[in-house]
Amino acid sequence: MRLRAWHIFLWLGASLWLGQMALAADADKGKAIAQRWCASCHLVSPEQNKASVDVPSFMDIANRRSDGKSLSTFLADPHPVMPQMALTRDDVADVVRYIQSFNPDAIPVTVPEKDRKPADPFRG
Repeated sequence: MRLRAWHIFLWLGASLWLGQMALAADADKGKAIAQRWCASCHLVSPEQNKASVDVPSFMDIANRRSDGKSLSTFLADPHPVMPQMALTRDDVADVVRYIQSFNPDAIPVTVPEKDRKPADPFRG
């Protein structure tokens, strides 16, 4: 009985730990998404050497819109000039976190728990 309780405790601890890892948006994933979908028009990184002059850079966006919620809302319903991106909520959170990485005063974005996939401790 004591061993079974220990297994349950261990499983719950692992589930909570994996769930907490999933709560944070990933700027590196956001950069990869931005380079795929946004770099044809926007300057998405300091290393990029070519972009449209008519659209703001990610650095400008970070300084003008530090609120993660407004950035998330904008990316979830892009304006007509933007490509039809099929981004998940996690993808949007990752892109927003990447944009926010250019502004140290930015308010972090998180994906609501109800919209997250549950952590599965049995998958690697």
